Order: sequence, then C-alpha cells, then structure tokens
Amino acid sequence: MQFKQWVIAATVACVPFPALAQSWPARPVTMLVWSAAGSPVDIYGRTLARLLTAELGQNVVVENRTGGSGIVMVNSLVRAPADGYTIAANTLSLATLFSEKTAQFKLDDLQMVARSQIDPYGLIVHTSTPFKTIEQFVAFARKKPGYLNVAGPFAISSHRVAWEVFADVAKFRTTWVPYPGGGPALTAIAGGHVDAAATNPGNVKPMIDAGKVRVIAVSSEKRLEDFPDVPTYKEKGWDVVRYQWRGIMVRAGTPRPVVDRLASAIQKAQQAPAWKTYLQQVSQLDGFQGPEAFRAQLLQDIKETEAVKKKLGLVETQ
Repeated sequence: MQFKQWVIAATVACVPFPALAQSWPARPVTMLVWSAAGSPVDIYGRTLARLLTAELGQNVVVENRTGGSGIVMVNSLVRAPADGYTIAANTLSLATLFSEKTAQFKLDDLQMVARSQIDPYGLIVHTSTPFKTIEQFVAFARKKPGYLNVAGPFAISSHRVAWEVFADVAKFRTTWVPYPGGGPALTAIAGGHVDAAATNPGNVKPMIDAGKVRVIAVSSEKRLEDFPDVPTYKEKGWDVVRYQWRGIMVRAGTPRPVVDRLASAIQKAQQAPAWKTYLQQVSQLDGFQGPEAFRAQLLQDIKETEAVKKKLGLVETQ
C-alpha cells in the first residue's frame, strides 16, 4: 500500500499544475462523513455531494466513517493519498480532536478547503416533559444537579462544548449522553429515551410537525425565522452565542490547483437553488469561506475550544 501511494504521489508530482487542475477529477471522488446516516453533517454531506457531482462531472460518493467522535474518519483521511479523490466533511467538532490521545494527526496534516454554513444549536425536549420554557428547565436542573440527561453527538464535540459553556454560565449541571451523531440523538429524544437533546434545531422540524418534540431555546444571536417563538439564550440573560459550522477538507499535500478547483466548485454549488432550499429547510445560514479564511477560523476555534475543555475537565489524559 505504501509503494502504491508513493507511485500515485510521484505521478501527481510530474503533472504540471495547470494541467492537473483541468484533469481533476478524472474519476469518482469519495467524501468521508464522521457521523451516522441521518445526522446533520451527513445530510449536509449528501446534499453537497449531489451538487458537486453536477459541478465536477464525476460522482461524489459519501461514506460514513463513524467512531471516536470523528477521530476514526480523520485518521482515515490522513492515510489516504493526497490527490483530492478523498475529501471529508468536517464541523466545528474538529477543533476538539487534536488533543485527544487516539488522534493520529495534527493540524498540519489537514488542508481546509471551504467552510459552507453556520448553524445554531438548540435545546430540544419531548412534548411529554413539563419543560415548556428554558427557565423551567434551568430551574429544575439547578435543584437536581446531574439528574437530567441531555443527548448530543459524541462524548467530546462542539455541541458538548457549547452545551457545557451554557450550563456553566447558567449555573446548572446535567449528564451528557453521547450518540454517534446528531441524527441518533434526535431519535433518542423523539422516543423519549432522554430528557433533552442539545443539537441543531433545523433538523427537528419534521418531529415538531409530528408533535413529538419542541425547541425551547436556541444559541443564535437573534431568533430564527423558522422558530420565531423560541427565545435565544442571550435574550434570557445568558450571554452565550454559539454556532456549529460545516465544511470540506482534504489531506495536506493535496496539489493547490486541486484545492482551488474544489473550493471553487463548492462556492458555485452553493449558488444553486437546491442549496438555498436546503439551507431554508434546515434553518441554517450560508457561511462560505475559502481555504485561508477557513484555516484561520479553525485556529481560533481550536484555541477557544481547548481553553473550554481544560476549564471543564474534558481534556483526556495523555
């Protein structure tokens, strides 16, 4: 396998950059996704893959590589050839992974390509619970520290960090229940298996229409158009504004013309009516950034996230 990858790398190195940009992709592209099918990032990946297939003229095939809160997928990415034929959907949760003991990668092993969107978090409860407002939830959680179970993606994720930041500011404590993605966490709350879920509210609209859940607060700067009656943490007096982001990355060393071609294709794909419809359906905001701006964003997020993890005792012992 190592010899094969060396041959591929040597072949790529001999191709003039302008020709490489024009010839890529010459075969299907694999997009890795680190959470389970049906999760918000999986839906993002599959939506973008369909649009990129049309833009690039080659199939973009999604593969779910779950495990390790995303570490399994990133480990797979950095072992793949740096040729642009293996790309990966990432989220703000990437910022939580670099200090984990099972991570076989560092920031310099990854090339950010494009950030696509920003997405607020929400607190979702089952309709059978007595919690109709965020004030009621917080008051109960203060009286019984650790009693309420809150579902969310992974043991360590941006969702977890954002939730623990809110809990710290609002002075209460709950028990985090990790699931392999936002989709399974939503399934758990819809089935009444947990007390609440901390994930992205745009993905629960079908469950709201079915009368199974309700959103009682969101982490955005202002109220969301799709949830005009749902207050923000900030307007209730807790100065917590947090957004998830999603984007695409490749292995470091991927030829720059390929990176630029992919970033351009993503930007064009996000002008399509189907993309704008998708953003509306899942209550998300367009947040395109190119390679340099995306990397700068990630660097800032890593710094902030590691500080939060240390404060909350979420850093694994090496």
